[in-house]
Amino acid sequence: MNFVYVCPESEDLKHSIEMRCAAPARVINRTGRYSADLIGWRDFALNSPTAMELLDRSDYIIIHRGLWASILPRIQHWKARDKTIIADFRDAYQLMEPDELVDVYDMEVNGGLQAGDSPERQIDLLTQLKWTLQATHGATTPSKRLCDDWNAYTRSLVVPDYLDLDRLNLIVPQEHDQIVLGWQGSVRRIQSMKKSGILMAFQAACQMRKNIKFLLFVDHPEAVDDLGLPPEQLEVIGWNSPGGWNRQLSRIDIGLSSMVGEFEQRCSCSQLLEFMALKIPWIASQGAAVYDMQSYGWIVENTAESWLKATIEMIDHLDDYRAEAAIAP
Repeated sequence: MNFVYVCPESEDLKHSIEMRCAAPARVINRTGRYSADLIGWRDFALNSPTAMELLDRSDYIIIHRGLWASILPRIQHWKARDKTIIADFRDAYQLMEPDELVDVYDMEVNGGLQAGDSPERQIDLLTQLKWTLQATHGATTPSKRLCDDWNAYTRSLVVPDYLDLDRLNLIVPQEHDQIVLGWQGSVRRIQSMKKSGILMAFQAACQMRKNIKFLLFVDHPEAVDDLGLPPEQLEVIGWNSPGGWNRQLSRIDIGLSSMVGEFEQRCSCSQLLEFMALKIPWIASQGAAVYDMQSYGWIVENTAESWLKATIEMIDHLDDYRAEAAIAP
């Protein structure tokens, strides 16, 4: 059985591609019984000779993101040749603001359709997504709520993000003086992070505990506004920095995951799983997304008071929380 993953080519999406395409492909290939290959979204959309050869041999074609009208002819082409077409995505597109959805479209086809390739931008993007999903045999997402949202258009199944434990286990903690609290997300999510109360809580925590640092791992660090934190207690790092997120995980003492609103409650909990795999104690917003994980970390209400209480408690008793994390699954 042969699998082909169709992946966007934007650098900003490489972490998503790793968990949804590259990591599962490595596992499939290690079985020795099946094979998996990755091709670029443009190669699929424009039917490049290299992609054609791999797609001809495939049984399953998994299209990760980039589910827009421009690939509908290719989907129909391969369906007619008895290929099983699976859509795969992680975001609640239907809950995005129009300008954000356009940005996501541009990012997913980055390196994809170029001038003269007749993109279908004049058609409403959500309409395009619905058409594409209806043309597939099914869809996979890491969120049950996201599956429920799109079941009307195609059969949707929950497939969690794949964590490559072999690679995670190679991460060696780096020595550092301050207690580092790490948060990962896009610049857009910083606005919702502020609504969660975590930023106000951390402003207070920095005054109460001078031995802590807030590490923000974001897509566009140059776009981060003043957060009101002492410069020596804040570090902003870009997604495309050397070593990526794995390098930052080696420095984090306490993991943070704030989730506000319906959009973020449909996000993957892969960050929390990464913290758990590395035995890093964590704090997260309460909600349906983390319901099954509440026994393994500290779940808080989205208020400054709750975040501050949890943060100070974990900082002051870090060794105890590390010991708890070490025996968790």
